[in-house]
Amino acid sequence: MELKIIPIFQVIIAMVLMTLLQYLFPDFTFINSTTTSLAIIMLALALLIGFFAIYSFRKHDTTVNPTTPEESSQVVDSGIYQFSRNPMYLAMLLALVAYACYLQSPLNVAVCLVFIWYITKYQITPEERMLTKLFGQQYSDYQSRVRRWL
Repeated sequence: MELKIIPIFQVIIAMVLMTLLQYLFPDFTFINSTTTSLAIIMLALALLIGFFAIYSFRKHDTTVNPTTPEESSQVVDSGIYQFSRNPMYLAMLLALVAYACYLQSPLNVAVCLVFIWYITKYQITPEERMLTKLFGQQYSDYQSRVRRWL
């Protein structure tokens, strides 16, 4: 597997980078009273999506461990997984967007974009190869029906 850094640590690294950007460029922010509200909404949405994603995996008795996709017991394509093939990663991204809104720095959008690129290249793509190998046409059909992110 190509995974270099487990996803939760990728989120932590991204948050540290966002905080550093805020510290290094404190004047490069926008002050808007709606950003805090938006941050709260995005974080709530991230938590809900993450909860339903993990719940669906538990309900189908398959692994949620991103380092062992080969231990997946079945393709989960119901619940939140009928809208996104990667709702857990989507939840992580929304949490990062929430933090970016909280910090009120447009520079942090770049960190979110790097997160999308990195997790797609080093986590999602290898997972998809493994799941195609494990489940064949069933997973390929799922890929053709449901988008990777949203």
